[in-house]
Amino acid sequence: MTNPVVRLDSPAGNVLAQLRYGPSTVEDLARALRLTDNAVRNQLRRLVAANLAVRSGMRPGPSKPSVLYAITRDGQVHFSTLYLPVLSHFLRVAEEQCSDTQLSSLMRDAGKSLSGMFPKPRGGIGNRVRSAARLLTSFGGLVEVQEGNGSMIIRSLGCPLAALTSEHSAACQILQGLLADYLSAPVQVCCTRAEEPRCCFEIPC
Repeated sequence: MTNPVVRLDSPAGNVLAQLRYGPSTVEDLARALRLTDNAVRNQLRRLVAANLAVRSGMRPGPSKPSVLYAITRDGQVHFSTLYLPVLSHFLRVAEEQCSDTQLSSLMRDAGKSLSGMFPKPRGGIGNRVRSAARLLTSFGGLVEVQEGNGSMIIRSLGCPLAALTSEHSAACQILQGLLADYLSAPVQVCCTRAEEPRCCFEIPC
């Protein structure tokens, strides 16, 4: 479900950076980066699999046309350092201007909207919770599922939103809203918000 991680200082990252200048063929990239065509093709396969690059057309050639590759929106995001500061300052302003009830509703609605990106799991609540645990793992969590006392608990040794939740507890409710919509079940937050935030969500069986 997740895209492979591509480091910007890796060979694939270098190819991705070159694609920011515009759609390019394998030969264009090989010439610009001083690589072999096969080396470029190997990296392009990784980038396409990660949805960071895409085939964008064909360029006519003397013998046969060449495939053009372009960077995707997800690929462009890899180069931005502004997303986290923007989100953090947005939450700070929202906390100042919204009541607790309004802020909670806003965060849960954001999570519910985000949930729409992922196909909902089928089956009983146990299967759905385990699917939700895999989803959180794909976001970067270290997740386990515990059962007992009429509920199931999703715990993670880390938090996919740690950079936000360490300062803005309301950010936990984004994941709460996402999970509630994804599971079609009520979800209670039991997260730890310390220097090392840890996710915890309880779902009644």
